[in-house]
Amino acid sequence: MTAFRRHAITGEPVIFAPERAERPGAFTDSTASALCPFCVGHEADTPPEILRFGTPWRIRVVPNKYPSVPGAEVIIESPDHDATFDRLEHAADVVRVYVERYRAHHDAAHVALFKNEGARSGSSIPHLHSQLVPLPFLPPRVERELAGFERATSCPLCSDVSKALVIQETNAFTWLAPHASSAPYQQWIVPRRHVPTITEFTSEELDELASMLRSATAATRGIADAFNWMFLTFPRTSAAHCYIELFPRVTTIAGLELGTGMFVEIVDPVAAARRFRS
Repeated sequence: MTAFRRHAITGEPVIFAPERAERPGAFTDSTASALCPFCVGHEADTPPEILRFGTPWRIRVVPNKYPSVPGAEVIIESPDHDATFDRLEHAADVVRVYVERYRAHHDAAHVALFKNEGARSGSSIPHLHSQLVPLPFLPPRVERELAGFERATSCPLCSDVSKALVIQETNAFTWLAPHASSAPYQQWIVPRRHVPTITEFTSEELDELASMLRSATAATRGIADAFNWMFLTFPRTSAAHCYIELFPRVTTIAGLELGTGMFVEIVDPVAAARRFRS
């Protein structure tokens, strides 16, 4: 049974979900399994589906069998066990499902939408998927970023970015290496239009985002097989500007980071952008 507790000093929330200890690979780095519950023919091995796209299906959304919080969902992005997002022909449909499922949880205080790819990223099943977690509170990072947007005299993400940090630009998005990156080869995909949440993207913008996510995935996989991405959204604050963050898992968070909450960056973001552009 999920429970929410508070840090004794800061009051920051901690999620207690003991049932997640039963998920595959919970205490190991392995994601190997003799039977993949996300493959075609194994649909009965997941909880009853919430959504199915295509006949035969190309995308399925199911409740998380081992949820961290009630309402957590898994978005299975392909029937092909070996699919990768960068080679996904229906990537735009997947991005539209992200928005549809995000919108379905509009009553949540915050909706975490993210991908863990590879064992080092925290993934327990290697089949291509993302996750959505509706939270009854604002997580600490989101609270801090909201406060930053509200303090700013102008939007930090609407400001011009040094060309040395830009990886690619389209009509709707800028893919860049952030100036103060906190992880090697960290990237942001920032909408050029000031919007606080992904539900405000037009159909054309969603197509561009899907294409850019494919490119960013290919570039990230060129660094490491394991990576994370997350959608940072702020639906109730017009001053905020949503974006997507990606980074390969090439280093380990260690004592200094855990003890201080600060990150030590070892790759110059200008060099990272140059590598991705090439």
